[in-house]
Amino acid sequence: MIFAYLALTVICFFFVLKAADTLVVSSSVIARHYGIPPVFIGVVLVGIGTSAPEIFVTLMASLSSHPEIVLGNAAGSIAANTGIAMAVIFWLYDRGIKKASGVDRAAVNNIFIALNFLFLGAGAFSMIFLLKNSIGRTAGIIMLLLMAAYFYLTAIINGKLFSVAVPDRAVGKAFLRFTLSLAVLIACCKVVVASSSQVARLAGISEFIIGLTIIAVGTSLPEIITSLTAMRKGEWGLAVGDLVGSQALNLYFLIGLSALIRPIEMDNSVFFFGWLALFLGEICFFLWDKKIPSRVKSLVLFATYCAYLFANVRGGWR
Repeated sequence: MIFAYLALTVICFFFVLKAADTLVVSSSVIARHYGIPPVFIGVVLVGIGTSAPEIFVTLMASLSSHPEIVLGNAAGSIAANTGIAMAVIFWLYDRGIKKASGVDRAAVNNIFIALNFLFLGAGAFSMIFLLKNSIGRTAGIIMLLLMAAYFYLTAIINGKLFSVAVPDRAVGKAFLRFTLSLAVLIACCKVVVASSSQVARLAGISEFIIGLTIIAVGTSLPEIITSLTAMRKGEWGLAVGDLVGSQALNLYFLIGLSALIRPIEMDNSVFFFGWLALFLGEICFFLWDKKIPSRVKSLVLFATYCAYLFANVRGGWR
């Protein structure tokens, strides 16, 4: 049985790589056709697309009155995307980051914009839970407005990167390829996580270790694969846009939408989001220093993520 799950994992991972490749190529065609900066396509189109599973889970959890799933899904995705996806990118593309062009460097700066938005949001959530132990519909509306503000700010900052549109008759096919490849990417990532978890269980690995490793990486797998594929093809803006767009959506849109549907009440969320705020704040400060080698940043990102997980497990997030 274990070999069957291993074979399924390998086959699906192959389709994940092919789907990510098609997703990046079609996104690039769409960006050139409309003269839109790749980073903006990454934030809006690819970012929303790769966050579709989280959006669906949030809607179902909200309607089913499970706030712990909403908060854990949103905050866990943010921490995993930052501590795993960004760590992998900084480690594997150390030289590429240093050689990025001016336009690409401007795109990379969007990381800091998004992280600061996330840092402020996580801090605000911890204060709200500290004072009220809940997030009501008013706070949900504010979160959604902040999400809109983030998209608007991204458009303004990258406005100078807009170029002359290059009409492409294949743009219709590009949209179709984008949609199909995104669906395959998400579906196969889910299968990879599920089959990998079964392999681990059959091998006698504990549920705790599975949760901290396979499930955590699986949460960020669409973003990791898409971002790495985009970087391999030289599409820095698209890679960065996907990563930071997913981050902002996970915090502001998911929790804001959930609170709008049904107010969220939790007793110990202040601890969870307090640590998340500290985690993101440390990263904002650390990544801003360009003198530190990218691989050192990668190690610190991952180490901080591990410390964050340990603190929350010991702190009683259950």
